Amino acid sequence: MFNISTLPELIGRARQSFNANLRGADAYLFPNNVYVSSKVIGGQTKEIMDFADYISRQKFVVTADDENLELHAAEVGLARKPAQPASSVTGVTLTTAGDCSADVGAVFARLDGVQYRATLPASRLGAGSLDVSVVAVVDGAAGNADAGVSLDIVSGVTGDATAAVAAGGIKGGLDVELSGDFFTTDLATLRGRVLFRKRNPPHGGAPPDYVTWCGEVSGVTRTFVERRWGGVGTVRVFPLMDGLFDNGIPDTAALARVQDHLESVAPSGCLFTVAAPNPVTVDLTVTGLSPDTTTVREAALTELRSAFLRLSRVAGNDREIGGLPFLAYPTGFSRSWLWQAIANAAGEKRHVLSLPSSDPVLTAGDMAVLGDVTWAS
Repeated sequence: MFNISTLPELIGRARQSFNANLRGADAYLFPNNVYVSSKVIGGQTKEIMDFADYISRQKFVVTADDENLELHAAEVGLARKPAQPASSVTGVTLTTAGDCSADVGAVFARLDGVQYRATLPASRLGAGSLDVSVVAVVDGAAGNADAGVSLDIVSGVTGDATAAVAAGGIKGGLDVELSGDFFTTDLATLRGRVLFRKRNPPHGGAPPDYVTWCGEVSGVTRTFVERRWGGVGTVRVFPLMDGLFDNGIPDTAALARVQDHLESVAPSGCLFTVAAPNPVTVDLTVTGLSPDTTTVREAALTELRSAFLRLSRVAGNDREIGGLPFLAYPTGFSRSWLWQAIANAAGEKRHVLSLPSSDPVLTAGDMAVLGDVTWAS
């Protein structure tokens, strides 16, 4: 391994070279021209070495910076996923005491200034509520909104009404895909996707191909693949969208986006199905938590959420194969993982996991998700 010297080391080498090759000179004494020249030479040499170090890091996907990572991605036909605006077909609820209508292009605004634009006209006669399909004017996660957030009516609404985000919320807003940390394998990042593609070259519909293809759809962070689920030549694909939906399980509209993309890239002879996993709720009862404080409880909940994100996977009827961790094979969710997660909570000294009393059982198509956590004395 070639070590990059520090600036003082390079200046020292230049001074030693002057003293060895220029009779009567002492580059360590100031003032004289060789003293200054040693600093100049050392600085230029350091710049060259730093550039060589930069180039060596850009050669590899694992260490390339943003700009050069995109070039690596382009070589294998991948691109950074752009930002997406949040939207909902029932995103805004108008509550009115009389006749009310909203035109296409009607604008609603949150208190922080983020605006939403109606994508379809809507109207009703008489008092009641009216749902309006909207899309965020701004791209990215900033446009996501929880149910009940109050909105100002900016324009396009006729009638005396108040507006708020509908029960389902406004979701789907995504920021520009992150590059990811050096050496990461996280498929929610561009670096992780490029590394996966390089390590799993296309094979005309092999399981890794579906992971690559699904990863090209905005929002998809993980994918599980079940081969021959309905007979020879059939494939069932389970895309997950962590951060967009509860437990990462996508809704019908998101599944349709994945389906449409796979239709454009999958082999014509393959019969594939895009499905959402069936959530198997795992409720917990924890007794004897010590110290039983709000801080420790919140830390335990954070660890539990992390455990489900890292360890929960979609069960299936495929078989477990080394090197293909994304296959949906028979699996469960170990009770010991729950105990360990709570034990990892900062400040926790002891606890008893009363429920579940055994490992949650999963059948094909199931995925364990965190349910209610009850704290008992």
